[in-house]
Amino acid sequence: MDIVAGQADPAIQLTSRGALQLRGLPDPLTPRIRDAIRAAGLVPSATHELVRNVVASPLSGLDGAGHCDLRPVTRALDTALRADPDLAHLGGRFLFVLDDGRGDVVGESFDLGVIATGPGRCVVLAGGTSRGWEVPLAAAVPRLVALAHEFVERTGGDESVWHVSELAEPLGPEPTALVDLPPAPERPLGAVGEHVVVAVPLGLLRPDHLAALARVTDRVLVTPWRSLVVENAAAARPELEGAGLATHTGSPWTRLHACTGLPGCARSALDTRALARELAPVLPGGHLPVHVSGCERRCGTPATVYVDVLAPTSVDAALRQICDSSPPRHDQETP
Repeated sequence: MDIVAGQADPAIQLTSRGALQLRGLPDPLTPRIRDAIRAAGLVPSATHELVRNVVASPLSGLDGAGHCDLRPVTRALDTALRADPDLAHLGGRFLFVLDDGRGDVVGESFDLGVIATGPGRCVVLAGGTSRGWEVPLAAAVPRLVALAHEFVERTGGDESVWHVSELAEPLGPEPTALVDLPPAPERPLGAVGEHVVVAVPLGLLRPDHLAALARVTDRVLVTPWRSLVVENAAAARPELEGAGLATHTGSPWTRLHACTGLPGCARSALDTRALARELAPVLPGGHLPVHVSGCERRCGTPATVYVDVLAPTSVDAALRQICDSSPPRHDQETP
């Protein structure tokens, strides 16, 4: 956190791929910043960091749901990626998803994936859920690595091809399995057994959030929904909520989003995040996401139907847009 403490908005941003993003750093990075990031263990591989894009069921092995504990598979995949020089050519947009069978992450777009189908069994997927191969869970990582190699060989360094779905021919041999996806579960929030899931307002981890987390744990899991799984910390739920993290489904921060806005984006007409913080206490009830955009580009909009709040000049103007929003927008999320 010391790295961003002196910035106008001292926060660590959570991304939709369950990653941590630091914005506004100098280019090139100073040796002090590089050393601090490496010392935190956030960059275990300088050569493969851009391709370590792995999203796994965040509660796998923690709550008893799903068919298996995918944490060992996740670690094995990361190790295999970092150990293979050729796979450094996958590209920064290539995504692996590992779903323990509950259906929480496999419904998102991905390049290669795994969904557990029973104890010790899974289907390896390429480009979506319609092309897969049933294998023992122990064989999942070798199969993923083989398919990733095929992708690298097929693209031949063509940087215009980012995803499996963009290949001229399907990846892998003839599929051998069909997947019946379970209904996507509700995203948990609050106590889950001995653990607690907290939503991070606007996906921005601020100093007060981190200080509260440090008092109760030295380990958190980042979800792809801008929330955190805090292991063995259910009893600390009041303290985490007191620091500004959301722990109840009725919190406005489960629905309220904003683009980067000023000062980070010169195109924006306003500080969208500051306005969102003012809007949160008076946000009207509802179930749809509400997205505050600073300009017509509407960056970072949800992939689902949402309420569009475009460049409001005040909280009152934002509330008028929310009340007048009919029908809501349905845009594809901006990467």
